[in-house]
Amino acid sequence: MGQSTFSSMTFFNVTAAGYFAALFTYLANVVTRRPSWRHLSILLAAGGFLAQAAGLTLRWYESGLVEVAAYERAEGTVLTGMHWFAIFAQHPPWSNLYEIMVFMSYGLVLVLLVCEVKFNIQLVGLFGLTIALTALGLASLTIDPTIKPLVPALQSWWIMIHVISSVVGYSAGTAAAVISLLFLVKDRVSLNRMALGGLATAVGVLFVQGRGLTLFTTGEYRARLMRNMAGEWIGVVRPVAEMGGDMKPFYFASPGVGPLMILGLLVSVAGLAWFWMRRNEEPEVLAGVGRQLYLGAFGLVTAVLGVALYNDLSGAPVMPPAEVAGSLLPAGPWRFHISGNQWDLALFFILWVGMGFVAVTALAPESVRRLLPDARNLDRAAYNAVMVAFLLVAVVLVTGALWAHYAWGRYWGWDPKETGALVIWMVYAIYLHARMTYGWVGRPSAAIAVAGFFVILAGFLGVNLGWFADGLHSYGSG
Repeated sequence: MGQSTFSSMTFFNVTAAGYFAALFTYLANVVTRRPSWRHLSILLAAGGFLAQAAGLTLRWYESGLVEVAAYERAEGTVLTGMHWFAIFAQHPPWSNLYEIMVFMSYGLVLVLLVCEVKFNIQLVGLFGLTIALTALGLASLTIDPTIKPLVPALQSWWIMIHVISSVVGYSAGTAAAVISLLFLVKDRVSLNRMALGGLATAVGVLFVQGRGLTLFTTGEYRARLMRNMAGEWIGVVRPVAEMGGDMKPFYFASPGVGPLMILGLLVSVAGLAWFWMRRNEEPEVLAGVGRQLYLGAFGLVTAVLGVALYNDLSGAPVMPPAEVAGSLLPAGPWRFHISGNQWDLALFFILWVGMGFVAVTALAPESVRRLLPDARNLDRAAYNAVMVAFLLVAVVLVTGALWAHYAWGRYWGWDPKETGALVIWMVYAIYLHARMTYGWVGRPSAAIAVAGFFVILAGFLGVNLGWFADGLHSYGSG
């Protein structure tokens, strides 16, 4: 993967190993309740964090060398002194999708460690490391992680403060959502309402991933078609569109996933109706029809994730119709590959983790509550995280406007990413306003913070990847 394959990637691999080890020791601590496991998990997470810092530093060094070489070739000169340093340092390690996801995982672990040490919240480590590892996994599956010279729009020192603020701000917002979910569990929110929220999320994710009503009209879930550059199914793969000269990707139905998604939607909608009629009841544990509906929906989401992942990992061959293959596609063979729908898989996985946590809580609520600190401590931690997110997203908006004026000659153009950042900031403004003005402390504010996580997903990844709209900030799905 270019100039950075050996040095920085080695540190990132060590980072992933450290985070995985920390995740399993967190789980061991939850099961055994032994403080030594928790101390070890914090040390492992901190070690991974330091390894990632070293990797990011090396990535910056490698990027600087690329930038200097590109400048010298273009200008036909040799840089020296401060001029060399200015060109060298202007390319930080967060300029493409691969680097953004690596840096996002770094911000998530940073916020996680602060919450772990300052507020003594154990379960937040499980969620934080899971999301951080998901971000690292997505980074490893990006199509092109190589270092390239910055495009003119990115050749600005605004990239430093703007991206750092966005990564830490969105990480703080994610932490606020996780802590708020734990608060709702500790505060004994009705299990029926928790199941209602989990099923509503399942309906939203499955509907979006099925491309709306298209899922019902075609019965298909589509994944991007992939092929190896050398024509054999080994090595680095590329979207078929890149190889045919047409940059519009080709999508084909992933076998068996569409019907499972339809069943999951139907069962989730049935569960929504059931729990909505019983939303004011407060059972001690989920049982009866409600339990069957929720676990049925969770099982179908598990099947969706499992079958889609199996199709990708097995490299299932694809045989498009002859008229399509002959007129639109380059020569075969064509196959599914995990890089063809890694972002969909990540969203399915996040949904699966969230529904799984609600399922465990609904079946053994007291066991989960015993793992959590006092509800007021959780509420205070979530409030502090939202304050950090609110302030840093405000910095993102201001620096983004100044940068846009420098790069494109205007401060604001309602680009999808600009609008997404504004909506994220408004969600946290509503949280703080409702809390301070109307006294919405506790459950109402926690619900807003949890919703903020999905707004971050839509405003950050959804726009960056062109899920909802293409704009000047879109990185592309690779």
